[in-house]
Amino acid sequence: AGLVLVAGALNSPLGTIAVEYLVLFHLLQNVMISDWAPPLLLIGLTPSMRAALAARGGPLFETITRPAITLPTWLVAWYVIHLGAVYDAAVQNGLLLAIEHAVLIAVGLLFWWPVLCDVPRSLATLGRIGYVFAAFVLSAFLGLALTFSPPLYGYYEDLPERLWGITARQDQNLGGILMSTEQAVVFFGAIVWLLIRLLREEAEAEEGHR
Repeated sequence: AGLVLVAGALNSPLGTIAVEYLVLFHLLQNVMISDWAPPLLLIGLTPSMRAALAARGGPLFETITRPAITLPTWLVAWYVIHLGAVYDAAVQNGLLLAIEHAVLIAVGLLFWWPVLCDVPRSLATLGRIGYVFAAFVLSAFLGLALTFSPPLYGYYEDLPERLWGITARQDQNLGGILMSTEQAVVFFGAIVWLLIRLLREEAEAEEGHR
């Protein structure tokens, strides 16, 4: 499913619309490859595959998968990529756009690793809940900015053709709403799953003390 999302986002008519018509679809591309596909790709790995990756990565992998590294890295990449000048430059250059997409996939995998994987270390479930909640709160400002601000992306504002009569401002504002909504759903779903896991762990611990 993760691979299908990546392929669908980058190698379908969605990619054409994202580059030539609407920033809304470009933002949809980004959340598909950064927020949706990475957790599915990691869930698709067996425990032995995750352990093999961690072992092969060695000390460097252990360092870059620490929550204190993964969360700031994800946040910085998320905000920098969506800056007006950076976004406009990428969408006008095929190589830069490919780099943008590769970075989003990479930081997405890094971000979700401490949540879903127990190697090379295991983060306590309560710590994972705090980690996901912090990510949701700290990343929310971008979606809100895109929802309520005037057009930030000159490239899309100057396009000669627009689909479905959507203005540049409506296009960006809808993209902000999409981003805010999908992150709320994804992170809320992750927190609910982690809360269920925490309750199960507490029940098992109580059983062990009897």
